[in-house]
Amino acid sequence: MATLNRFAALIFTATTAVSSHASQFEELFALAQANDPSYLAAQHTLESKLQIIPQAKSALMPSVKGSVNQNIALDSTSNSNNYGVSVALPLRLDAYYGMKVAEQSAAGARVGFEKAHQNLIYSVIERYVAVLKQQNQLFSSLAELTALEQRLKQTRQQVQLGITSIIELQDAEASLQQLQVALIQVEQRLSLARSDLENLTNQPLPEQLPTLANNFNAQELVQTDSLQDWFMLAQIHNLDLTSNAFATQQAYHNFQAQEAGVYPTANISMSQNYSSTTGDSTTLAIGVTGTFYDGGLNIARTKEAKEAWYASQQQGQALLKNTQQDIRRWYQALDTNHKQIQALSGLNEAVQAALAGKNTEYELGLRSISDILDAEKLVFSAQRDWANARLDLVLNQLRLKKASGLLNTTDLAQLDQWFN
Repeated sequence: MATLNRFAALIFTATTAVSSHASQFEELFALAQANDPSYLAAQHTLESKLQIIPQAKSALMPSVKGSVNQNIALDSTSNSNNYGVSVALPLRLDAYYGMKVAEQSAAGARVGFEKAHQNLIYSVIERYVAVLKQQNQLFSSLAELTALEQRLKQTRQQVQLGITSIIELQDAEASLQQLQVALIQVEQRLSLARSDLENLTNQPLPEQLPTLANNFNAQELVQTDSLQDWFMLAQIHNLDLTSNAFATQQAYHNFQAQEAGVYPTANISMSQNYSSTTGDSTTLAIGVTGTFYDGGLNIARTKEAKEAWYASQQQGQALLKNTQQDIRRWYQALDTNHKQIQALSGLNEAVQAALAGKNTEYELGLRSISDILDAEKLVFSAQRDWANARLDLVLNQLRLKKASGLLNTTDLAQLDQWFN
């Protein structure tokens, strides 16, 4: 029976093989922040989009211009020179609304970067869990392989003694070959999962990653908030909804800016000039400019902006429904995970008891080696499913928080406690 505890022993080894890092998830995230090209691109994109504020603001600010002219006569007349400074203040209603558009656009850009930040957090966690699942599969397969090799050795001895048929030996050998083929596939999937995480961090991973601590209590993730509470949290914090709110407000101000295009624009300027021929002069100018007819261009642009505003509002409603559906999915998934863990705990006890009974019957000649191998396979499968169900519980909790817009770096610190 010692080999049947192989999987559990290997899982324990995974939690202790790596020098204990109290902040392993935080370290992985910091590496991803520094090395992930998509995240770095999002940072530069944010800085680029924030420049829309000073650009829009400049349309409302006064402009100061200067000029210097030196005229050199090529005939007998004397040379002349001119100096001038002018200050102009534009008075444009469309520029005011353009500033409002820019502010909403910049706010949306900040939310977009925050979403990239949140996606990176989740990506690090999801890829880490993917490695652990393949790691669990490898440990399970290795433990099953060890048990099968011992059974095969025992069967060969029994065949030599004439108390077991050669057919049972062939069945055991076929099972061993099948498991070895499966083990190659498991190792390949584990290698791919590890490289997927290493691509984020640009750093090699340790040979084994720590999995959930043995004292992890699944009851810590029992939902105390109702589904409606999560809906309300999402309406406040979900980044897609927040981004749409800014986009809708931006579309509204853009509509206002287009609508203001029918109004004239004004400009006030003052200039101080000096000429060597005429002397000093000071000028105050007030100008008003408007369009009497533009072939319907402004009306069409205004209608286009208005419809875009309406479309953004409807997109917000669609996003709200999709967000609520995501929250409902992960909320129910958590409840299912708790039930699965409880059921799998009972299944572990049941299949081990069944294996013990079949071992006794096998010793009495009432069971074949194929029955024992099938029973052992069920034991390893139940242990693996239980370990993965606990990982799914953690991951679905984080999916629920991400859908609600609440996932942040404090969750990494919590994971560091659970996975050490």
